[in-house]
Amino acid sequence: MQERLKVFGGQGAALVFAHANGYPPGSYRRLLEPLTEHYAVSNFFHRPLWSREPAPARANWSQFADDLVATLEHQFQQPVWMMGHSLGAVVAMLAARKRPELFQGLVLLDPVFMPTRLALGLNLTPSSRLPKIPMVRTALRRPQRFSSLEQAFGFHRDKRAFSAFSDAVLWDYIHAGVHQTVSGDWELAYSGAWEAAVYSSLPLVWPRLLRLRLPTLGLRGDDSEILSAGGLQRWGRLQPAAELRSVPGGHLFPLEHPQDTAGRVVDFLTRQPI
Repeated sequence: MQERLKVFGGQGAALVFAHANGYPPGSYRRLLEPLTEHYAVSNFFHRPLWSREPAPARANWSQFADDLVATLEHQFQQPVWMMGHSLGAVVAMLAARKRPELFQGLVLLDPVFMPTRLALGLNLTPSSRLPKIPMVRTALRRPQRFSSLEQAFGFHRDKRAFSAFSDAVLWDYIHAGVHQTVSGDWELAYSGAWEAAVYSSLPLVWPRLLRLRLPTLGLRGDDSEILSAGGLQRWGRLQPAAELRSVPGGHLFPLEHPQDTAGRVVDFLTRQPI
């Protein structure tokens, strides 16, 4: 079973990173490396990467937040800076609402802050109909095994979701996201079933933002299909003290533009009172 927290490197104040659905922490090496010049960076692994239980029909995002809370309680004596992308950003926010004393502040990268009507509609969809949802269907149908790392790279290199990744970042994703089995082939570390389970549920985020008091940086990709421009504005109304920005790229901008993203994160964090 894989550990839930792994030190990435660096010295200074603790900065913990939570990854997106389907993208293990090692995928973000080029985002995290510049941060180690200023912070002691650790990676948090969501339940799909260490649980021995089969994937449920719907993932419980609140349970993911409880996993994060338990990990921070066990591993750190002082509050940490918490950064998350997509799923990881929402889990960070949910955990901070549960136990704000564990956090110095938040960096939320294109969090899955969807309209309430969409979240309610998805959560009320019968389990039998979930496989018909496009993102769920795609996750369930994607290949799980490859004959070599090169085949895994070639398969993903041709996919639209990865088209803005440099080859170097894509290789980071392959090395982090594919592991060798006892039979010698290569298998996704983050299963399609777990990825589909996350896509099959959404938490209601907006009421929680209203009482979020921690220093917060929120970044949205200009072309994101997940956090809309209107959603960013709504976020600002609910959490007026948050520093919110749109940046070049899509929902995966931390992987598309890792150095620029790291620079924006460092700029924000270094302006916060110690």
